[in-house]
Amino acid sequence: MVDTTLIREHMPVVDCHGEPIGTVDTLDAGRIKLTRSGSPDGQHHFIPLAQVSMVDDDKVTTQTTREETFALMRSGQEAQREES
Repeated sequence: MVDTTLIREHMPVVDCHGEPIGTVDTLDAGRIKLTRSGSPDGQHHFIPLAQVSMVDDDKVTTQTTREETFALMRSGQEAQREES
């Protein structure tokens, strides 16, 4: 289990290979909310905390690749739209 108290605003989020995914905006209901400014489509995206493998002094690392993480974010947004 990752210590989520170590996650801070403006920390970079990288995939399991160190490729950049985004920047932490805040924690929101068991997810990391990424900043819009780091997003290619200018929207907030969310990463479930269950996908985080490690938090160190300067970054958050996911368990998945960049492509897998973006696919999870897209599928999560689809589900959020359907619930609305």
